[in-house]
Amino acid sequence: ISLVVPADEDHFSSEADATVSEMTRGAVLVAQVTNYDSATGLPLIQLWNLMGDEVVSVNRTLVERGFAQWIDY
Repeated sequence: ISLVVPADEDHFSSEADATVSEMTRGAVLVAQVTNYDSATGLPLIQLWNLMGDEVVSVNRTLVERGFAQWIDY
């Protein structure tokens, strides 16, 4: 399982937050739970935005824009 984590910090930047907000505000989203964090119990998800006939991965977009990186869980 691959996870998205912040690119250079312990938390996502304000630019990353703004990107997620822009991509998800008022949008139809699909979230797939891929696992659960063993320490916190929080779900680990893949998130997609359904834009008409197009399905856009929010996770992948954050990586492509340099706000996040993939790690193997």
